[in-house]
Amino acid sequence: MMMKTINIKLVVAVFLTIDLLIVLLSLYMGLDWLINTQIGFIGSFIITVFSLFGYKKMVENRVSLADEEFFERDTIDKIEDPYELYDEEEPKQKNSQLKENIKHVKTSARGFFSIYRIVGYAVFFILFLILAKSGHFTFLPFIIGVSMVPFGTLVCGIFAYMYTKISIN
Repeated sequence: MMMKTINIKLVVAVFLTIDLLIVLLSLYMGLDWLINTQIGFIGSFIITVFSLFGYKKMVENRVSLADEEFFERDTIDKIEDPYELYDEEEPKQKNSQLKENIKHVKTSARGFFSIYRIVGYAVFFILFLILAKSGHFTFLPFIIGVSMVPFGTLVCGIFAYMYTKISIN
């Protein structure tokens, strides 16, 4: 399986360059612009990092449990065939699609409701409240600050596609 890994120095350089450009623009526009863009950037970055960390933990837990659950029958199979009378090679009934959907929802929900992700959004919300309560909130620079992380991710993806600084394992 080929997998691309991004050089962390490249990611840091991209995000610092984008942030530096936004800081220079913000200094020209005023102190409120600087505060809004930086709080938006920091909040968005925290959400991204905490979400990635939560998904990483979920995948690690899932991989560690995969060996244990590989030969174990799921609950629906145990209910439908408690004495294991039916062969595994027998075609699955209508419930196979339902079982797959339930399994997918369970797997997705773990990542969506990860404590790391929730903490990331809570930190972002607290930063936003502090900004709004202080009277310095301005919509446009805040949105520019929030959009720096997706834009930086796009730029990293373009570099990963175009340049050889990305190692392929």
